Amino acid sequence: MTAGRPGVPVGAEEATAIVRLGAAAASGDAGRLGAALDAASSVQADDIEELLLQTYLFAGFPRTINAFFTWQAWASRDGRARGRRRVEEAEGENLRRRGETLCRWVYGDHFEPLQIRLNRLHPELAEWTLVEGYGKVLGRPGRPGPERRELAAVGALIAVDAGRQLASHLRGALHVGVDRAVLERAARVVASEWGAEATVTSLLAELGPPVFGGGE
Repeated sequence: MTAGRPGVPVGAEEATAIVRLGAAAASGDAGRLGAALDAASSVQADDIEELLLQTYLFAGFPRTINAFFTWQAWASRDGRARGRRRVEEAEGENLRRRGETLCRWVYGDHFEPLQIRLNRLHPELAEWTLVEGYGKVLGRPGRPGPERRELAAVGALIAVDAGRQLASHLRGALHVGVDRAVLERAARVVASEWGAEATVTSLLAELGPPVFGGGE
């Protein structure tokens, strides 16, 4: 899918399953991830592969590798096909261009301030955000689109208790087309499972007046 174009709408059930999947994978808790996979019948196998793969951006390689061990065992036990497991050949400047395009979409008017802040912290952080984070990982072509990737990121950041980044990706999910009511419902449900209700409620309030109902 091309960054900047709307993808396939996400319903409330699938959105909650994706946020829960992202949280469980990032947590490193195999039991929770198994339960999340049990509840993810609405999520395509190809999407699960990709959403687990992006865990390394938020929780590192060890938890990502362990998440794939859990997924591999779960899929084998369930008799479910694993998905395509794509290896992409993309490099250098192509990744940076793709990453900047997607990052601008996710952050909107906050893109330039983000780059300034990251450069002040360390210029490599700003570069890695575009090349590694958005170009190599979140900008991988095909399904899932940015809306599902942002939902999984929301879940991961709930689980690792990264409030500053969670705020950015809640807003980013809206920017890439997730319905406000769907996002709120999914984030609140998963936050309640991780004891993060107060944090998520506060961050959702910062997005503007809350939306209730709809999104089913």
